[in-house]
Amino acid sequence: MVIKIKLISVNLPENYLKILEVLVSEGKFPNRSEAIRVGIRDLIRTEYLIEESVKRNLNPSLLDTEIESEI
Repeated sequence: MVIKIKLISVNLPENYLKILEVLVSEGKFPNRSEAIRVGIRDLIRTEYLIEESVKRNLNPSLLDTEIESEI
């Protein structure tokens, strides 16, 4: 499966960029783009799972288990 990636522009505070550079220089991410993709992916997963759990009226402890299994 080929994932199509689109280029977008994002304005970030300078402090965020400095921290992203630290994460990259420490080897936690290969580059800033990947760090941002991972952050957005995790945000989407978490927010989606929280919304879905509320819709399904899940117990909060079940939500934690579900988030872990999704990640």
